[in-house]
Amino acid sequence: MTLRALQSAANNDRSQAQLTWDAINQTGHEFGGPNIDYDRFAARWETDPVLKQLVSRFDGHGLVIKTDVHEPKPGVGEPPKPSLVSKMAKRATDKAIG
Repeated sequence: MTLRALQSAANNDRSQAQLTWDAINQTGHEFGGPNIDYDRFAARWETDPVLKQLVSRFDGHGLVIKTDVHEPKPGVGEPPKPSLVSKMAKRATDKAIG
């Protein structure tokens, strides 16, 4: 229930809902919920399809609730960095031409 409330609030604010385990526990205590950590959440994740509908991802730091705002993909819009091999090949080509 707490995750649904957080999801709704994030959607209303048009923001992402990325939470640490400490933040989740503080919010849960306000609603009378138990402490949750990665291991407890991971065990429940396997058996609770509702969690899979609400949570985008989770790790040792916390979780990200699915919202209307999509997470930016790392590296999008950045040109790929040339590898060491491609730099060496360019230098060899430049020397052969020049």
